[in-house]
Amino acid sequence: MTTISRDMQTDRTLYSIFCLFILVTLQVLPGNVLGQGIRFTGSSQPIEKRTSATFFSDAAFTFHDRFAIDFDLQLPINSTMGYIIRIKEKDQGSILNLHYEKEGEHAIFRLNEEGKANLITLQIPIKHLVEQHWFPVRIVYELREGKIELQVARKTPQFAKVPIESPYTPNITFGRSDYMIDVPSFSLRNLRIGNKQREIVFPLRESKGDKLHSASGEVMGKVTNGTWLLNDAYHWHKHTTMRSSTPSGATYDFKTKTIYYFNQDSLATYEIQTGQERSVRFPASCPVEIKLGTNFLVPSENRLYLYETHYTTSYSGPTVASLDLDSFSWRIESNDYLQRELNHHASSYLADSRQLMLFGGYGAMVYSNDLLFYNLKDKKWSKARMQGDSILPRYFTSSGRSAVDQKIYIFGGMGNESGQHVVGRKYFYDLYSLDPTSRKISKLWNVDRKDSPFVPARGLIIPDSNWIYMLGYPEHLTHSFIKLRRFAIQDGRYEELGDSIPIYSDRISTHANLYFDPNLNKLIALVQESDDDVRSSLTVYSLDFPAINAAQLHAFPPSSTQKNIGLYLLLLGLGIAFLGILLYRWFRRPKQYHLDTVISDHQIPEQQPRNRIYLFGDYTVLDNRGMDISHLFSTRLQQVFCLVLFHSYNNGISSNLLTHLLWPDKPKDKAKTSRGVAINNLRKVLSGLDGVEIVYEDGHYRVVFEPTCYCDYWSLQEFLSQNADILSPEIIKILERGEFLLGMDDPIFDKSKHDIESMLIERLEKRITKSRADKDWAALLLASEALIMMDATNEQALEHGLYALQKEKLETRARTFYKRFAENYRRLMGEDYAYSFEDVWLRTTQ
Repeated sequence: MTTISRDMQTDRTLYSIFCLFILVTLQVLPGNVLGQGIRFTGSSQPIEKRTSATFFSDAAFTFHDRFAIDFDLQLPINSTMGYIIRIKEKDQGSILNLHYEKEGEHAIFRLNEEGKANLITLQIPIKHLVEQHWFPVRIVYELREGKIELQVARKTPQFAKVPIESPYTPNITFGRSDYMIDVPSFSLRNLRIGNKQREIVFPLRESKGDKLHSASGEVMGKVTNGTWLLNDAYHWHKHTTMRSSTPSGATYDFKTKTIYYFNQDSLATYEIQTGQERSVRFPASCPVEIKLGTNFLVPSENRLYLYETHYTTSYSGPTVASLDLDSFSWRIESNDYLQRELNHHASSYLADSRQLMLFGGYGAMVYSNDLLFYNLKDKKWSKARMQGDSILPRYFTSSGRSAVDQKIYIFGGMGNESGQHVVGRKYFYDLYSLDPTSRKISKLWNVDRKDSPFVPARGLIIPDSNWIYMLGYPEHLTHSFIKLRRFAIQDGRYEELGDSIPIYSDRISTHANLYFDPNLNKLIALVQESDDDVRSSLTVYSLDFPAINAAQLHAFPPSSTQKNIGLYLLLLGLGIAFLGILLYRWFRRPKQYHLDTVISDHQIPEQQPRNRIYLFGDYTVLDNRGMDISHLFSTRLQQVFCLVLFHSYNNGISSNLLTHLLWPDKPKDKAKTSRGVAINNLRKVLSGLDGVEIVYEDGHYRVVFEPTCYCDYWSLQEFLSQNADILSPEIIKILERGEFLLGMDDPIFDKSKHDIESMLIERLEKRITKSRADKDWAALLLASEALIMMDATNEQALEHGLYALQKEKLETRARTFYKRFAENYRRLMGEDYAYSFEDVWLRTTQ
């Protein structure tokens, strides 16, 4: 028996233990650890678009004596009335349903025996449900007693007699069911069905598809027209964009769940929960002349405070004013004038001492590292003397207050030791804690990060003692993307979470703010952009918390590899003997890839094929309907698009260079005309896709992508710039399509082809060296196969791949690997490969 077979046999045994264990442990896990859930579309949509989720339709479970149905529910404020759940039993005539509707300020839940009578009615203030965001619902069947129990939002449970008996085999449907088509809009998560003897848990952590899996990964139901909420923890949801023609500021009010976007004369609001927008004109204009619109909220006063620290021209008016958020009237607070330009400083409001703290900033060619306070009591600015570790002068720095230890944390930015801009600047990725009482600063760590530089946006989120969350973006690029990152407070380990947000960062007044609403369990991002430091736009985004990374998005149902990892963790709780075996297996076998699953494991789940551009393999373009429109790209349009694309990572391609490369022999005026026609035709074809456009700025053409449009070349560049593992599923999926610019042999692309292929080959060769040193045979094989995708006649890749297979004694698979290489070699070189399989195989054993 081979090593792999023995491992598989052991893993099957461990997995059986895991399945028993997980059913127990999931009962005591906190609700937010369990999955994300499903959003149901209700009666506001046509019948065929309303959501239905049926559990146990094919794999029914029978219960005796007693069982309970537990789930968490979320109801939008504007939800329609209708049926939430319907429970049937094939052999018993009684059908139960739970109906919801609103009456005034109350939510009414009615448990009914369908077609016969109302059994239980619960009346709960809507405000109470909104405050909880998610609330539990429990339905208990007492089969021996013919009794049913209903409890909603932890209110006192109610009981009723109903004609049910033991045994009972439930068929459970949420939302639309048969002819019951009245459905409220709601969200469902953490579904558990069972009793002490048997409980089936549905984590509802799927991100796509229509299958409903139990915690063990078994398909036990189907959903129609559902929206998987796990995506809301990865994809930022764009709510709205508001605009102002004059300098403005913005903030988020946790109490009212409202975005405030204000300028000198008016206020625009957006409510996160309802999507309601409105605009209010102030009775009198803001008494402070708004330049940057820096501000903070004082919840205890229900007031928004605006402050300005510097004006480029002579100014003698007030510098701090507050807005009453009930009457929308302004009040002058202070005339104290700092007279210091502090662009992109960090700020935190300290409610306990009623002070605003500022740190850092840039102005007059100088970086600051002063700690400044504005006191709401005496209405004065003051400079504090810091104790402990010093922080180098900087701007684009960010701060936030911990919900655990109440300390202020200050992260990163740009600056230098001298504080003088002319000396040059460097990026900082360091973290400091500040005790606001003693003013003592402690340096926690510094991350030596050189690739993909970024600066933090305003607002650090510190929800616990483990992590800080921040938005970061490369401020030196006009068009770029904001990414969410989290850093470990203890040692600076970090990871990227969620997808990206586009930002136009060409002006000093452009900035982004990050907020965390623990009641909604959402991160709120406000991106304020300006192209002239006067007018601006504010775009509102939200992301469910805790946010996840790309791997977690498709982690459920778990693959066999993920299940095995869970098994190892399980063994820790089964005793000293099992613990010893587990540790031995864990440390003896450091593989990250398994040879038997290396091909399937790196495949990326298929995404909906729309708005996609492929340059690897056959040149392919799919429009926003999923139609293949590759034929609309003539050879000339392919050339124009690729040239513009390849230069878009910098400033773009100049119109002169584009003309020279494609129309070198034409007179200047005719070449210009041809260029204009080609660009217009390209834009026309690309208009069939969402999220991609050709822009022209400062004499240069660039391709601009939004997250809705996928380009394999662009994604690969992003991965490589972030030093992603060259064997990551995303990169391997790209390489599997085939040669870069397959069939496009125009010499103008020679350099681009050479550059990307050389970069990939270099990284794969390094990965091969590392995998071989680590004795990671599965990674070694995967890297060898990827290298052969890039260089089909690479003999070193052949030998390394065979070496990996020899180490696991997989000779049959090795012969297939060799045969594929030899056939490609013959096709490309016109001759047979010089060495037989036996020759190469023998070399690997020596």
